[in-house]
Amino acid sequence: MDEAKRMKLDPACSFHPILPDELTEDTPLTEIYYATISDVKNTSKIIVKLNDILPIPNLTHLKRMNKGKVLLLPILAAPCNKVLNILKEKNFDVSTLEDDIRIAKVAKIPPRTKKQYEKVTKLWPCNFHPNKYLEKLVTNTLFSQKELNLHMKFMELAIDVAKYGKDKSTEKQQVGVVIVDPKIESVVAVGYSCRNEGPTRHAVMVAIDNVAKTQTGGTWSKADPEKFKDGLDINGFPTEEMLDHIKETYTDLRFGATIFKRKGDLEQPSDGPYLCTGYQVYATREPCVMCAMALVHSRAFRVFYGTSSENGGLETLCKVHTVQDLNHHYEVFAGLLGEECLTL
Repeated sequence: MDEAKRMKLDPACSFHPILPDELTEDTPLTEIYYATISDVKNTSKIIVKLNDILPIPNLTHLKRMNKGKVLLLPILAAPCNKVLNILKEKNFDVSTLEDDIRIAKVAKIPPRTKKQYEKVTKLWPCNFHPNKYLEKLVTNTLFSQKELNLHMKFMELAIDVAKYGKDKSTEKQQVGVVIVDPKIESVVAVGYSCRNEGPTRHAVMVAIDNVAKTQTGGTWSKADPEKFKDGLDINGFPTEEMLDHIKETYTDLRFGATIFKRKGDLEQPSDGPYLCTGYQVYATREPCVMCAMALVHSRAFRVFYGTSSENGGLETLCKVHTVQDLNHHYEVFAGLLGEECLTL
């Protein structure tokens, strides 16, 4: 990589995805009984017979054979000295096996990533079907340099929103949030912390409420039905003064939301119109648990944040977006322009 490209990547050097533990931790293991086949010519017959009389539904990701050794059954199914008796009771010809029943550690569940697969398949061969998107996610190669540059541009805007908010409020540590519709690469709404006006008015909550205003909603202020510019709804910006302020600096970005349509009028109803469906969120600081849950409820697609927070709900205290029982999950990426965000 030449120096020019390296310099370009430096601002995002700590950029990384925040993934569920099941993708980053080792695959859990369990133990099984196995035996050595006395004559490899009988391999096919033995596999067919074992699959018939001793299927292992919870371990179907494992291959039955491993270099002349055959998987018999999970260790919890019976004590070791009873294994051959179980086989005999099911009319299995135990003479096709060596007498020595042994124990091996194997993958308890199917590996999710290539790294996990490479580790557990050394213990006992297993099936693995790589997910190309998931592999890009876990190896942090999901975005091209062009896409990364655009993400940095939106985070730069979030930093400027925070600076703007610092001049307008009494917050000592201001946070800036930018919400983008990636389909049209347009900034839909922005927000900065206004907790002096109410304890729940964190930057993320304010930004989500501003998104709601582009959909005829909003709690803290009402939408202006006439607030349009260049065919886009600009209710997501607190004031036109602020919009003009950031447009002067970011002349290459679009600003505004697609004109709101009721669900029945959408060509693809799954894309909206509910709040942040399909939208990307850029926050200078890791959202707290309340804000992280608000992003779940508003159906955000991706969340990028710059620097961690002691009350953070996406990595520091917990990973709200990875809780399996929730009915919505979003992707999270941390460390985007982290040093710049830390100065706020």
